[in-house]
Amino acid sequence: MAQIIRSFLCKNYITLQHGFRGSIYNQLRWRRKEPKRKPLWMPTAKSKLFRIPQHPYVSEEEKDLIDDLLDEYYIKLESLRKLFQEELKQKFEDEGFSLKKQQESKENFLSLLEENKKENERIKLIREETLERLFQEKALKLLEFQEQKKVEDENIKLKVDEIVRKEKEKVAGYITYENLDEAIEKAMENPVNYNFCIDVNGSLKWEGKPPAHFEEEMKRRMDESIAKN
Repeated sequence: MAQIIRSFLCKNYITLQHGFRGSIYNQLRWRRKEPKRKPLWMPTAKSKLFRIPQHPYVSEEEKDLIDDLLDEYYIKLESLRKLFQEELKQKFEDEGFSLKKQQESKENFLSLLEENKKENERIKLIREETLERLFQEKALKLLEFQEQKKVEDENIKLKVDEIVRKEKEKVAGYITYENLDEAIEKAMENPVNYNFCIDVNGSLKWEGKPPAHFEEEMKRRMDESIAKN
């Protein structure tokens, strides 16, 4: 049957669905040949019916050695079996003790767990109280900051109002198109002169009539320079 399939594949070059050509042929080609054996239900062949197989010769010394080795093997095997039995027995005893110890450890763990739970509750209350206290302190500081900011804003507002008031007062003395003639007449009636000199005694000598504010300012500067020297 295998030869029929092989010859069929070699002649026709079957192409499979995935495009691999001759894959079945290659599988049959490299397959190991199995030896032909007689089925179990067939009887012994006539040529081998009365055949007596020849066993290899073993000397007496070798037999004794094999017996000694077997005895040693069985003795060691029995000793190992007893050792394993003792270890298994000890293990069962240890497991019984271990179960008791595990129960005690479990009870101890549960008690520690309960104690830990109580401690956590206590720490939780302390933490909540601390957070509440910090919140109140921060709220109080915030209120104080708001009050301080309000006072600072009021002070700034007062300063701005004062500056505005002074500027309004200065505006009253500004020369505009409406009061230009009046200002010219006033300047002609009250002439002022900014020219001055200093004599050897350090006194100010004005060429004409100086402005009042300018004269006071120059005197103040002279006094400061004399005090520094």
